[in-house]
Amino acid sequence: MTYTNLCICFLALLLPISTELNAATYYFACDTGNDANTGLSQTQPWQSVAKASHFEFSDGDKVLFKKGCTWEDVSIKVSHSISFGAYGDAPEAPHLIGATKSRSWTKLNSKSIFYTQAAIEPGSPGIKEILIVHDGKHGKFYKTASTLESLDSAGMFFHDVARNVLYIAPLEGTNLQHEIHFSSKPHIFEYQQVNVERVIIDGLQLSFANEYAIGFWYQSSGTRNGSLRVENCTFFGNAHQALHIGGTNSFRNVDIVANTITANGNEGIYIGHIKGSEEGDVVTGTLRISSNLIGGLGFGWRSMGAGSAANGEGIDIKKGVRAAIIDNNRILDLNGFFGIAVQSSNVVIENNTIQDIHMTDATPDSGIAAIIVDAYDNKGSTIVRRNTITVESANGIAIRGHAERHPRVEVYENKISVAAPYFPFAFTSQNVTNATIRDNSTKGGRAGLGILKPCCRPANIEFHNNDIQGVSSPLLAAQDVSVGARIHSNIFCLKEAYLAIPKDLARNNIFKSNCISPATLSPSPPQGVRIQ
Repeated sequence: MTYTNLCICFLALLLPISTELNAATYYFACDTGNDANTGLSQTQPWQSVAKASHFEFSDGDKVLFKKGCTWEDVSIKVSHSISFGAYGDAPEAPHLIGATKSRSWTKLNSKSIFYTQAAIEPGSPGIKEILIVHDGKHGKFYKTASTLESLDSAGMFFHDVARNVLYIAPLEGTNLQHEIHFSSKPHIFEYQQVNVERVIIDGLQLSFANEYAIGFWYQSSGTRNGSLRVENCTFFGNAHQALHIGGTNSFRNVDIVANTITANGNEGIYIGHIKGSEEGDVVTGTLRISSNLIGGLGFGWRSMGAGSAANGEGIDIKKGVRAAIIDNNRILDLNGFFGIAVQSSNVVIENNTIQDIHMTDATPDSGIAAIIVDAYDNKGSTIVRRNTITVESANGIAIRGHAERHPRVEVYENKISVAAPYFPFAFTSQNVTNATIRDNSTKGGRAGLGILKPCCRPANIEFHNNDIQGVSSPLLAAQDVSVGARIHSNIFCLKEAYLAIPKDLARNNIFKSNCISPATLSPSPPQGVRIQ
């Protein structure tokens, strides 16, 4: 390499560093701010958050919002490497709301229906229909009416998209001007059609986005981004997902840490490559989802039911993630199909606590579960370990997966409590291969293990050293599992005497009856059979 070429390369390496050395910190305050200020100090803050949407920031800039402040009708366009955060001494996080209020409501004839002009931000390729009407007095999300004529009871709304008119039938005592929020922005933080190297969103409250609190302007932009870190944020009442990373856009690394996601319409976190049947990467490095609290306060209020893909799940990881760690999250009270589900392999799901997953008409063979492993590729093993699961209307851990690629699954050292007719462990698809389930402790359920599809014989299934308490039978299988599945060295503590124990199970496991309380798991139960 010549001296000239060496200098050019060296200058190219310094360029990003020199750009960020010129970075600035900008401040926003709802009370003491003024858009005529410089915005460059706490004594000269800007006031309007719209300034953040239209100002041309530079890579490396920081944008800080004052604690205790609230801004409405917010959509910040992300096109540079920026850190968004908070400053000040107030205990409440800055609140950015993707919704607005109306000061002008008109009564419709003699009915208790009122209307106002309302529309989602123009220019977005997403949904044009308003999805959120929230009543602050009653803490309720109003239900959608399909027509104005069907708007026939209090707590409902209808949005006439063509005329940009919102009709609502308010609950009794609601002050329309002050207590009704309706969504106006598709996203609160909206990635644009450019590549962005680094974004941090830290310590903010993000509410009432019509689609995603954090998402892309266009799902098929094909952008190639660096890192995204979202931490210490509170998400409330966003219509689709709190965080949506999908389409043909991708990141190198994503960290979602120590956030609270509640009252969401659909999933809390959704990540996946989406372009028909085409395969691709949405996270090319590592995805980390850690120490988040997800659920509660009517989470899944837009759920469509067991036959729909639009429900209130906690963490939904689709195809296209190279490697992921999902750990130490607490997920509870979801009107959805699962707490955690992964369609990518090479994932570790560990030390999570999952409680109360429920959905009307979701039967055990539908696959509803606290955790679903449904890998469509075979980049590496999916490991599910040391999770604590307590559910009454769902299976504990359901295993699916690509029927031809046979991804590897290892499930061990989990503590699971379920209720009949559900199962602590269930194979719910045509793929019953390459799974080891060992050293788990469970209580309740129809049977210790359910293999629920009659086709596709098992292959390379190991089920051993598990302590299975309070089940009606050790195994329920819709097919012959004597070849391809080894079930041995388990303790099965049955609700009552179970006389029709298959010989191979009786020979290689320990059976007890009339016992419900969990027993201490023996790391290696002796061979043989004892019926007590």
